[in-house]
Amino acid sequence: MRQAPQAVAPAGASPRWRPLAPDALPHHWQNRLAATRPGLVAWTYWNLAQDLSAAGGSATGEDADAEARALRRNFLGRLLRELAHPAGTHTFWPACMPQAQGAPVPEAGPDLAAHPEAFWSGAAHLGCRAVIVMGSAAVRALGLPGNARPLSQLRWRGQHVLVLWEVDSLAQDAARFGPTLAFLRQALGPVTAPRR
Repeated sequence: MRQAPQAVAPAGASPRWRPLAPDALPHHWQNRLAATRPGLVAWTYWNLAQDLSAAGGSATGEDADAEARALRRNFLGRLLRELAHPAGTHTFWPACMPQAQGAPVPEAGPDLAAHPEAFWSGAAHLGCRAVIVMGSAAVRALGLPGNARPLSQLRWRGQHVLVLWEVDSLAQDAARFGPTLAFLRQALGPVTAPRR
């Protein structure tokens, strides 16, 4: 049964919030920002930093996480192909980075830390109009309200935020693909439409 999209009140979102300057971001975030291409829509989930690091290196069959990464990559590739937005619409921006500064995220393990200010600032510098947050660990890491649930939308730090289920759960549950795609098509329509 398809759930209707829910609107979430923007509790705590301040119209006075300003992004940090790129050179004020923690070192890992500065490096990732420099390596990330701009886009109208940023996708994030709690283990995206590891996936991006593995994509830049060599993932072997011995890698215990290689299969999970391949499942996520294939699922996201299918979803992006179905959305059929022009090249350059989407980008990937991690919710957590290797721990240097910020608060550790228990679900992400001891090596990752969240830095919500760096994340939202980076999304602004990348030219994003929307952020797709996948999973409750990423929701918490980014300081979003606790009532942000899958298939909900809210305004936060100048972004139209769409919340989805955890990417691993979505990739393994074919029944959720259709509702997720329909939700994204409807919610991203105004974001991806050309501005006049």
